[in-house]
Amino acid sequence: MRKLILLLWALFLLTFNGCGGIKGLFVYKTDPTLKTITQVRALPMMSSVGFEWKKIEDNRVHGINIYRGSPHDRFGTDQGFKRIGSIGNRYGTHFVDTHVKPNTTYLYTFTTFSFGKESKHGAVIKVKTRPTFDAVSFLQAYKVAPGVVKLLWKPHPSERINAYIIERSVNGGEWKYMAQAEGQLMAEYIDTFVRAGNTYAYRIIAKSYDGIRAKASQVTYISL
Repeated sequence: MRKLILLLWALFLLTFNGCGGIKGLFVYKTDPTLKTITQVRALPMMSSVGFEWKKIEDNRVHGINIYRGSPHDRFGTDQGFKRIGSIGNRYGTHFVDTHVKPNTTYLYTFTTFSFGKESKHGAVIKVKTRPTFDAVSFLQAYKVAPGVVKLLWKPHPSERINAYIIERSVNGGEWKYMAQAEGQLMAEYIDTFVRAGNTYAYRIIAKSYDGIRAKASQVTYISL
């Protein structure tokens, strides 16, 4: 019996140790006597949101659960929130959600837990992530030879940008990926897959080191 209790306790610690990540399908019972987190400070960035709260003083608490929802979900009900992370001890006071998109509104709520029970959900926090990078400010297409189009653009001013995605549309068709130019200071692309009698449209999307895409540039057209 003692070995079984130790095994269950080890599994419990394995499930809830550390920060971040979705922690499975564990279902809690509500314990209204557990401390509820009501004051949380949020710091939104483009692709992450950081949170900070005061240390939990209740020594019955073993950790904190973090839930995220959307304003488009059923606001005010638990169905609109999904657990996105757990912190395995009450001394933790920070959490970072790295699974968010720029310029998007999210809802968050926090609970504390202890031995399969958790507190009531705390106050709902509404957070909007920062807008993405501005677009490349200049783009122009030139015919430099029969069957050759050269694109020139102004490098993006942000040092976080390290690549440019080139997309093309032919005769008003759908946008298609052409290539990716590497390096913040790269400023050209040469398209040799063009034919006379067609109109080509191009746009550039700058991309950061961590994969965040800027707004698409203005479109440049050229007819051959």
